[in-house]
Amino acid sequence: MQKLYVLYDPKCELCCRLKNWILVQRSWIGLAVIEQGSEKARRLFPDLEQIAGQEDLAVISDEGAVYLNNSAWIMVLYAMVEYRDWASRLTHPLLMPLARQAFSALSKNRHIISNWLSTETLAGELRKVELEPCALPPSNPLPQANPPVSKVRDFLQ
Repeated sequence: MQKLYVLYDPKCELCCRLKNWILVQRSWIGLAVIEQGSEKARRLFPDLEQIAGQEDLAVISDEGAVYLNNSAWIMVLYAMVEYRDWASRLTHPLLMPLARQAFSALSKNRHIISNWLSTETLAGELRKVELEPCALPPSNPLPQANPPVSKVRDFLQ
């Protein structure tokens, strides 16, 4: 296996941020990110709609293997230099259910998370937070650099 194709949702802010993160990672296996449902995706993978739905994360190897959802994320991690060990750990029988639950929770809530990641939405929410005006602290004399010798003597006794 030389290359993995990662199909992402271009309308999802979370997906776009993860795509950008993937693109800057060092990898052992080449990673190509493709917009889900794009002409390029349909041309490269004409039968994908029979295997994966619009809400599925799909990763396809250059050998034709298809990985969906939590298995897809594990394959992406496996391809990366910094995260291959994590991918191996997550496939352990004790951790695989946790990885599946974590992916499921993120996937089911990705549109909500995406909405929060949107700059306009986040800025609008932050504008609703009422803050007291900033006040300067009362002016205090600067602390002495070295305590008087009498205070040092008192401390040592």
